[in-house]
Order: sequence, then C-alpha cells, then structure tokens
Amino acid sequence: MEKKNIKLAILSISSLVLIAMTASAILANIQAHFPRVDQSLIQMVLTIPSLFGVVFAFISGPLSMKISKKSIVIFGLICGLLGGMVGLFLGPINIWLLLFGSVLVGIAVGINSTMSMALIADFYTAAESGAMMGLQSAFANGGSMVLIFTSGLLAGIQWNYSYIVYLVFIPIIFIIIKKLPKDQPTANVEEKNNDIIEKSGKMNAMVYFTALVMFLFGVCLFAFQANIASLVASKGFGDASTSGMINTTMSAGGMITGILFGRLQRRLKNNTIVAAPLVVGIGMALIFVVGTLPALFIAAVCMGFGLATIMPAGTFIAANAVAPAVSAMAIALVTAAINLGMFVSPILLNALANSIGGGSLTFKFMISGIGLFVVTLMAFVGNAMIEKRQV
Repeated sequence: MEKKNIKLAILSISSLVLIAMTASAILANIQAHFPRVDQSLIQMVLTIPSLFGVVFAFISGPLSMKISKKSIVIFGLICGLLGGMVGLFLGPINIWLLLFGSVLVGIAVGINSTMSMALIADFYTAAESGAMMGLQSAFANGGSMVLIFTSGLLAGIQWNYSYIVYLVFIPIIFIIIKKLPKDQPTANVEEKNNDIIEKSGKMNAMVYFTALVMFLFGVCLFAFQANIASLVASKGFGDASTSGMINTTMSAGGMITGILFGRLQRRLKNNTIVAAPLVVGIGMALIFVVGTLPALFIAAVCMGFGLATIMPAGTFIAANAVAPAVSAMAIALVTAAINLGMFVSPILLNALANSIGGGSLTFKFMISGIGLFVVTLMAFVGNAMIEKRQV
C-alpha cells in the first residue's frame, strides 16, 4: 500500500511539471494586450520559468541532502499555485507583475521536475526506475495535455483566464501531504549500473556529456513553444485555441511516448537519448519546409516524442552514472541544463533571426532543425566514445 501511495504522489507531482507551457498558447494575446512591450520581454513569460527552473533545480539537489524532499516539494507546489494566481488576477495590470508570477512558476518547475525524478531514484531500484521514469514522463505530458487544452479554451474567453488551471495545485498539495512519506530510502545500490558508476561520489564524463546534450536540445526545442502561437497567427491558421490544440497534440505525443518508454529504452539503451534530437529535428524540418497546419500538428507529435524521451533517458543515465549519495545532484544538473537551454533559446534564436534571417519566424525553425541534426550526431558519437573509454 505504501508503494502505491508513493507512486500516486510522484505521478501527481509529475502531472504539473510542464504546466508553465500553458503560456505558449497566449503569447500572441499577451503581445496584443501590451502592444508597446518588446517581443523578447513578452517571451520571458514563457522563458523565465526555465531560468528559475535552472536555479532551483541546482538548489533542490544539494538541499535535499539536508531537508526532507517532501518539504521541498510542498514549497514548490505552493509557489506554483501563487504564481498562477498572480498571473490570473494581476497579470493584465502590468507586464512586470505577470513576469513575477512566472518567477514563482519557475521555482515550482525547477523543484518539481528535479524532485519527481529524485524520488524515483530513491524509492525504485535501477531495474524499476527506467520504466517508472517513462511513466513519469507520460504523466507529465498527459497532465500538460489536459492543462494546455483547458487553458486554451479559457484563453478564448480572456487570455488571463488561462491561469485558472493553476488551481489544480491545491488537490496535489493535499495528496503530497497525505501520501508521500518523509523519509527517503536509497534504492538498492547493487542494482546500479556498475559499468558506469563513479564510486567516489563525484560527477563523471557521462553526466556532464548528458547535460551538454540536454542543454543544446533545450535551445533548439524551445523554438517551437516560443514561436508556435506567433506562427499560427501570422499564417492565419487560427487564434489561441488553435495554438492550444497544437500544444495539446505535443503533450499527447509525449504521453504515448512516456508509456512506451520502457520498451524503447530496452531496445536502444543509452542511445535512447540520440532518438530525441533526431525526431524533433524532423519535426522542425516539417515546419519550415512544408509549413501547413497539418504539418504543424505532425511536428507537435515529434516535439512531444523528443521531450518525453530525453527527460527520462537523460535523468536515468545521470542517476545511474554516479553513486547513490549524489544521484539527486546528477539529476539536478541535467534537469537544470535543459531548463537553461530553454531560457537562452529565444535570446539566441531571436538574435540569429534578426541578424541573418530578416526576423523570419520560419528561419528560427530552420536553424533549430539544423542544430538538432548536429546534436543527434554529437550524441551518437559522444556516447560511443564514452562507452568505449569505460570498457
């Protein structure tokens, strides 16, 4: 019964990990509401959660060695709830208030994305954790699918109403208080992958390389979330509801991928992480080569596959590449890396698009697609070199 309660608690947290993505469907509406505000500042509504996700992913790892993970998770959930309420009631008043709400949401994102994976590493053995991380990814995407769809419908009434979905934090807080135990046992050490584990309790080349791959992946992937609403509006495909449906499709693709992740990982092993940038790169190519509305929906499925693959694959590799005592820190590092990539993505891509792409939206998708194919090659070669060196 206790194991079922732990599973319920972890999956409940996981269902809120991607809630910040609900803002991607309303960026065009926010720009219309604040017409004099620079586009890069508007996009920070979506990117600030990634920045603070980096900070609090780093903080929550070491902090979990001194403070109960349960207490850290509850703090994160409360911040997420408060951030949503700031966006709902105060966001339309001033862009800076809306950004402050995004800061609070970012704290929740950083803590919950790291702690949900760290709890799996604590309570599940290596043999069980891969499948559980896939299930975590499925719930993350399934939760975001429902939340993005609902927020898109609410945004059709008034854009700030999309933040009503943040009320879902309330029942999750009660579930964590009741179901998640305070003590965190360490998973069976003998079942860790002894071929790549670092006995000294330090990070190793596998962890740092995985973090680099996830950083670059985050930079390229976030072109989709940051620009899809503007692309839909500029091509006359629809409004915030259409963007919400595309993002919902992304989450649906991620949910299905998460459910099947265990089988995928058994086949590809460490090269599972290589499949993510390859498939997302194909999705980006569909956007800038084809560019029709059906192509955007197919691309969204590719995005969902990539995100649902790289998160459990990266965290599984990191957690099993180090000693159990520092697995939370390894998970925090790779989680922070992808969040950092998402934060800097608009800065880098907007600069490139403005300097050599004439500010074109499709140029951003093109450069991201090329970048993802490069990351695919790098991940494949890098994994082979590290594994050969360890053997």
